[in-house]
Amino acid sequence: MVATLTVHDGREKVRDYYRATRVAFPDQHHEIIALRHSDDAVIVEFWLMGTHLGPLGAIPPTGSQFRVRMTAYFIFDAAETLVCERVYFDSLSMLKQLVGGLDMKNPKNWVLAARCLKGLLSMSGEGPAESLLRTTPPTFED
Repeated sequence: MVATLTVHDGREKVRDYYRATRVAFPDQHHEIIALRHSDDAVIVEFWLMGTHLGPLGAIPPTGSQFRVRMTAYFIFDAAETLVCERVYFDSLSMLKQLVGGLDMKNPKNWVLAARCLKGLLSMSGEGPAESLLRTTPPTFED
């Protein structure tokens, strides 16, 4: 997840990620915008949508809906086995919709907004995945 600088490597970690996101957004769904391919990848542009009904990490549910444009690269090895899904999106747009959907004229939402900020700050202390910070430039042949 490039936007959050996290890597979910291995079958169990990927399953845990999908399980956690379906708890946070049980109605999560996609609308494909475009589908492209290259020699070793399938590239998908899509809208991701859902309603924040469960915790998103340390961020409590807000009940707000979101719609965020994303791009996913599905990378395959020489044997055509899927080896990586790399997802790009604007995480601030998503958070703005989740927290910004709260009616701040209602005092009961002030505590929830503060809990969301506290949760976000607690998650920001996690270090980024080193593999997303240090990449090897490609070598191009003449």
